[in-house]
Amino acid sequence: MKTAELIIILCLVMLLTVIRLPDCAASIPVNSCDSIVDDTRSQICLSGQCPLDCNHSIICDQVCVVNPCDSLTCNSSSCLQRCLSGGCNSLMCTSDDCTQTCLRNCSEVNCTVKVKCNQQCENGHCDLRAMGAGMVEQTCAENCSDVKCMADKCKQACAGEGCGLECTKDSSECTQDCKGPCSMKCDASECESACSGGKCNLECSNSESQLCQQTCAHGGCDIQCTAMSCESSCQGGSCTKFTCTADNCTQSCGANCTNMRCQARECSQTCTKGYCNMYCESSAEMCMMSCPGGNCKMQCNGNLCKRDCFGGGCEKTGSGKEVPSSDKPAGTTPLPPTGTGALDMVSVFVLAISAVVSLLC
Repeated sequence: MKTAELIIILCLVMLLTVIRLPDCAASIPVNSCDSIVDDTRSQICLSGQCPLDCNHSIICDQVCVVNPCDSLTCNSSSCLQRCLSGGCNSLMCTSDDCTQTCLRNCSEVNCTVKVKCNQQCENGHCDLRAMGAGMVEQTCAENCSDVKCMADKCKQACAGEGCGLECTKDSSECTQDCKGPCSMKCDASECESACSGGKCNLECSNSESQLCQQTCAHGGCDIQCTAMSCESSCQGGSCTKFTCTADNCTQSCGANCTNMRCQARECSQTCTKGYCNMYCESSAEMCMMSCPGGNCKMQCNGNLCKRDCFGGGCEKTGSGKEVPSSDKPAGTTPLPPTGTGALDMVSVFVLAISAVVSLLC
């Protein structure tokens, strides 16, 4: 333990002793101090041997100071566990509001959430299991790799690397914000992965999911998707694996996205700086590639294929039918109407000009 952390914990022990120990038998050694003040039941656990079962319709607050607490079972209106020592590995919460703040290494945390479940893991290496109708949120420094969420809304915010989030079909929304490398498996209705540092992996395997979206700022991310709509934004480039069997698949890439494989109804790839590869299977209705940077390869076996290669050096193979670009040259204007009324008006106008010229002459 770091010196600064030890000093803080010792100061807190002294402060808690002064403030809370009068509620306890101060004349004998104690492992914990339990009290009920107003609408809050509190336990200050000094030794770690302090199991707490809190079933009151009030606020339950457990503080684990030096050693991890044995356990906290809580179904009160609000449940709070503050694990200053880290390593609190047994929290069972069925409250409206469940919150755990942990220094590090808190696992076997189970929330059946009615409104909100929140785990804050200051130094990382925490695990979480959650279900219910509410919102679940984990804030982690790094390496929170085993988080499984079956609640309505799930969110993981990981400041470092090595985090993992899994959301089941029970969830309507599942979101991961991570520096990366991180991983996410999502069967929720809407899945979103934002990877600020690159090298993240997203797997959406539920064909009934509405959206599976990955944003990869520094590149090197993978996505496997069978949702209805799959989107990969890889501005950092080098996202070398995008496998899609959805209705609509879209990839926006900086450069070097060399392995987009699409079996969707509509497949689209935009490669800003070039050197991308796209493969469309025979099940695709429309396969589109836009390659401003040039040097892209497109293998299209779908029904229709469209390619814009402004940078040159592109190759196209496959059995699909080529569709010409819809872009028009600059300055192109539409032709005038060809109906009888339009021709009559033109004729009248020409005759009028001829009459004016004759009068002037």
